[in-house]
Amino acid sequence: MPNKKKKEILLLFIIPALVFYLIFWIAPVLMSFFYGLTDWNGLGDANYVGFDNFKFLFKDGTLSNAMKNTVVYALVVVIWGNVQALALALLLNMKLKARGAFRTIFYIPALFSTIVVAFIWSYVYAPYYGMLYEVLGKIGIGQNLNLLGSTGTALIAVAFVETWKTSGTMTIIYLAGLQSIPEEVMESARIDGCTAWQSTAKVKIPMLANTITINVMLGLINGFKSFDYVFALTGGGPGTSSGTLMYTIYKMAFMEGQFGKAEALAAFAFIFILLISVIALTIMKRKEIEA
Repeated sequence: MPNKKKKEILLLFIIPALVFYLIFWIAPVLMSFFYGLTDWNGLGDANYVGFDNFKFLFKDGTLSNAMKNTVVYALVVVIWGNVQALALALLLNMKLKARGAFRTIFYIPALFSTIVVAFIWSYVYAPYYGMLYEVLGKIGIGQNLNLLGSTGTALIAVAFVETWKTSGTMTIIYLAGLQSIPEEVMESARIDGCTAWQSTAKVKIPMLANTITINVMLGLINGFKSFDYVFALTGGGPGTSSGTLMYTIYKMAFMEGQFGKAEALAAFAFIFILLISVIALTIMKRKEIEA
């Protein structure tokens, strides 16, 4: 078959996927930018108002609050999520008895649905009768503990739930990276007199550069799209203390009927998240080369 004919056949296979991508991804993004310039309320006509919605978001403080909460949430998910996942992976990579059972146990949270995880942690965090309240009460602290009901702790508490849910997946990825390190490399480190800690810090972690990049980007994705646990555990409260970008967009559109302003916020969130993701990926790739 001529090469030209082969290319035409391949193009026919690509066109359906391309059409699907244009209709369900590109078109909604463009529509979001358009409706962000209108006063649309979800029904009826949309009147053009220019950049008034964006000005409102800046002046009202909605944008700055949602961005601050989202960045803090994402940082907790990325930093703590990777620290605990790497620690678990290093532990599970040791020659322990029943390590297969331990790997299964640590992966179980990843199998739960969002609503199940939210239900479990709503009990753990519950004041007066929750598990955390009962445990800390035994040692004389936590009598006034209300992590989800305090403006200073609600966002971090929800972010911790996210890291608990995703820790199993990230641990498996780190474990796969650790097991791909050649045994000859580790043996050379031992011959050179490296202790277990030095082997981990100077050999294992640098050789996990690609794996770290994957998990950091996964953490960023989970952090920036944070909605479900905020919705289920705090409803963006107390006040607006845990209202992330995605939750604030939902609230403005479906609870307040301000679809135009919500679309403006969504357009801004799209650009912001895209820029941060590109910058983070570029930095991580440079670190890989240096490693």
